[in-house]
Amino acid sequence: MSRAAFLPPVLLGLVVLLLAQLVGLAVSALLDLPVPGVVLGIVLLVVLGILGPTRAVVRVADPAATPLLAHLQLLFVPPSVGIVLELESLAENALPLALAVGGSFLVPLIVSGMVLQALLRQQDRRRDRRQEEAA
Repeated sequence: MSRAAFLPPVLLGLVVLLLAQLVGLAVSALLDLPVPGVVLGIVLLVVLGILGPTRAVVRVADPAATPLLAHLQLLFVPPSVGIVLELESLAENALPLALAVGGSFLVPLIVSGMVLQALLRQQDRRRDRRQEEAA
């Protein structure tokens, strides 16, 4: 019997989560990517969850992830403290930050609206063609 079978499910789940984070940090550091390693670790877990043969890995992480998700609001405290500590720097860069936040909201909103309009027009054209063919 493997040693992993003797670990409590929550501890085994934490090991899986930490290994995913470690792999993400290693990939980020080795490839000198501008993406945080933690984000790469989450992406790795998502990919493992999507692929059929590796779904069990994500299921093993579930007992540790569920309590963490239940207390997700506590994970917002450190960034909030960081924002308060860097308030002066944020005030100096208010315009670029406002443009970045506003742009990252407006651009996807406009693009998705345009894509939706194009798809609806295409759907209308197909419906009109079917009606013409039926008549």
